[in-house]
Amino acid sequence: MEIPIFPLRTVLFPGMPLPLQIFEERYKVMTRELIDVGGVFGVVLIREGHEVGGGAIPYEVGTTAVIEEAQEVQGGRFVLTARGQQRFRLRRMLPPQPYPFGEVELLADAEPEGDGPAAAIVERVHAAFPGYFHLALSLTDQWARGMRLPRRPHELVNFLAPWLQAEETEKQRLLEIESPVLRLEMLSDLLQRLLQKTEIEAIEHRRRKYEGFGAGN
Repeated sequence: MEIPIFPLRTVLFPGMPLPLQIFEERYKVMTRELIDVGGVFGVVLIREGHEVGGGAIPYEVGTTAVIEEAQEVQGGRFVLTARGQQRFRLRRMLPPQPYPFGEVELLADAEPEGDGPAAAIVERVHAAFPGYFHLALSLTDQWARGMRLPRRPHELVNFLAPWLQAEETEKQRLLEIESPVLRLEMLSDLLQRLLQKTEIEAIEHRRRKYEGFGAGN
């Protein structure tokens, strides 16, 4: 299929909301066309180049998105909320229309059959994520109620990856892997590294926050 392509500095996962401000003329044209006729556009992480001005070289795997809310504001800009739909592989870039356009192949999220390695990794991720999430929020003195986590491997990766405070290139790798078991393994390994790092940061945060408390007057 051929769709508009939107290179960004953000990795979009299926199901993930994506707020956007559209101010470049070519993407305003794209937005108006999508609002008028519907359809999807593709979000890809920029490998080289810049978001503004053209010439960005994207990674090959991205995610289709649909516009859920759109508002035209002063100056002809658009404020959008889009949502990721399905992973794709960018086969080739096509001539601009005037926005970037590409030929893509949708990637099917095949799930493993029965219990096996995937089930065990799902349990590890379910056990590790709440502790990581609590510690990450504590660094900014926030808290949150527990989340109901998916159990299907691809759904679990897509749901949790946006919450991880990791480099976009690491998230891109999570997006690219097709095997559900390998995706889970990378997610679990990344989560363990982030948990260890965040535990150290949380201890230091508490030390700075409460430094001097209890001193005699």
